[in-house]
Amino acid sequence: MPHQRKAVLAAVVKARADLDRALTDLASLTDDDRKRVSYSAHALNNYLMVVSTTLTLLRSTLAPGGDRNVRRWLEALQQATSLMASTARGVLTASPDVLPPLVFAPARLGEIAEETCLAYRETARKKKVIIRCAVRVTGDHVMTDRVAAGAVLDNLVSNAVKYSEAGTMVSVTTTIKNDEVVCSVRDRGPGLTAADRAKLFQRGVKLSAQPTAGESSTGYGLAIANDLTTALGGRLSSRASQAEDRASRSHCTSTGPASIAAMSHTRRLP
Repeated sequence: MPHQRKAVLAAVVKARADLDRALTDLASLTDDDRKRVSYSAHALNNYLMVVSTTLTLLRSTLAPGGDRNVRRWLEALQQATSLMASTARGVLTASPDVLPPLVFAPARLGEIAEETCLAYRETARKKKVIIRCAVRVTGDHVMTDRVAAGAVLDNLVSNAVKYSEAGTMVSVTTTIKNDEVVCSVRDRGPGLTAADRAKLFQRGVKLSAQPTAGESSTGYGLAIANDLTTALGGRLSSRASQAEDRASRSHCTSTGPASIAAMSHTRRLP
C-alpha cells in the first residue's frame, strides 16, 4: 500500500506539471488551435464520464464496510472527476465562468494539508528544499469539499516549492483563530512586491518572481485557488513575516523574511 500511494502521489505531481505546461501554451493558440481545444475538451468530457462510471463501480465493490481511506480516496477521485468534467464542459460553452458544483462534507483541514505535503516531498527533495508539516490533530474539522480544498493547498504548496532556493524550508501549519481554521504555507522565496500584491489573484498575470529551477508558471494558479477558497466560504491571503523557521533533525536552517500564504476556512465544526 505505501508503494502504491507513493506512485499515485508522483502521478498527481506529474499531472500538475503537465497541466502547467499546457496552460502556458494555451495563450498562443490560433483559431484552428482553439477548435482543436474545443474538440479535445469534448473528448475529455466523454472519457471522464467513463472514469466516473468506473469509479462508481469500484466504490460499490471496494468501499462498503471497507477501509476508511479507500472510501475517502475513491470519493475524492469521484469528485475530482466531476470537477474536471464540469470544467471541460465550460470550455465548450460561451456562458460566464461558473465554478463546478462542490460537495461539502466534514473533513480535517490538517489531514488535507498533510496529504498535499506528502505529494510534494519528492519534488522538494530534488531541489534540496525541506517541507515541514506541523498541523493540528484535533479541532480543525471544517465543512468543505476535500477536492477543492486540496486544489487550493496544492497551489500554495507547489508555489512555495517552485519559488524556494536550495537549502531553504517550506513550513505548513494549521491554527485555530476564532471561528476559522487557518492553514499557512511559509517559504523563503523572493517574496512579493507591492505591484505583485495588487494583482495577486488576477487571471493570467505573472508576478515578478521567477521559479528557481526553471519550472513553468501560468499566472492562473492563485486565481483558481482564490475562487475556490471563496466558494468554500473562506479567504486567501498573503503577507510577509520576519519569523524564523528551523527544521529539527536536519541541517536546514531558514532565517530572514518569509512569505506566508494562508487559507482561512470559516466553516469550522465543533
